[in-house]
Amino acid sequence: MSQFNPLLQTQEPVYYEMDLPSRGIPYREDGTMVDIFQEGALSDDGKVQVRALTTKDELIWTDQKLVEDLKAPMIILKNTVLGLKKPEALIRADVEAMLLQARVLTYGKLTKVSWACSECRSANEITVDYTKLPIKHLESFDQLMLNFKNYQIYMIPIIFKEAVEIQKANDNSVSEQLDKIVSCIQRVDVTDKEGKKVTVTDKMMIAQWVEQVNPKDFKHIINHFTEVNKVGTVMDLDVKCSHCGYKEKTDVVVDITNFFSDED
Repeated sequence: MSQFNPLLQTQEPVYYEMDLPSRGIPYREDGTMVDIFQEGALSDDGKVQVRALTTKDELIWTDQKLVEDLKAPMIILKNTVLGLKKPEALIRADVEAMLLQARVLTYGKLTKVSWACSECRSANEITVDYTKLPIKHLESFDQLMLNFKNYQIYMIPIIFKEAVEIQKANDNSVSEQLDKIVSCIQRVDVTDKEGKKVTVTDKMMIAQWVEQVNPKDFKHIINHFTEVNKVGTVMDLDVKCSHCGYKEKTDVVVDITNFFSDED
């Protein structure tokens, strides 16, 4: 029989609602929910519930192997996102947004960004509010569809786990780019010479097609891939050098090894 622990009576986790950049659309192909969330955990308009980390959660980030293998983010998400069953199947943009939310709830919304001016090479530093970073949302299923010639392509933003595996497996940028495109393509509908519609979901067939398509047609595919993967938190900032006044852009670099730290 379990015994009531009075020390835990004020430790009930508090969950806060957040919007997913994807609005949950990639997890509902043709309106069918993929088994990533428990029933009711993802709202119809793409909201989930996230809590701050506990001490045990944060200690996961001290396990060097978990961090290097990028398993730590998956464990943290499963612990902190209410009803999340398969964090490995989330698109990268949603993973990043959820981790940012957990970080804000745990340690606050501010972080420091440093950069060297491209003009005078002087060191600069500014304080950034994570909650003020703009987010590009996916607004409709139609944004994931590409139609050209006799093809109809259904493409989703890249999944976090697949992005990591592709990066580890490839040693050249061409192979990595092609693999990422193929991983995002979920199906291709093509109309044959007899006017019949054929649906292809086999990844090997899709890969062969992408590799053999002519450059003009490939441009349609790569442009769609680029547009689809713009979904998520915009991590580049307009900055101005405090020494020479030069204006440029710099990235908010998230270091996964010390992401959950109060040093900021």
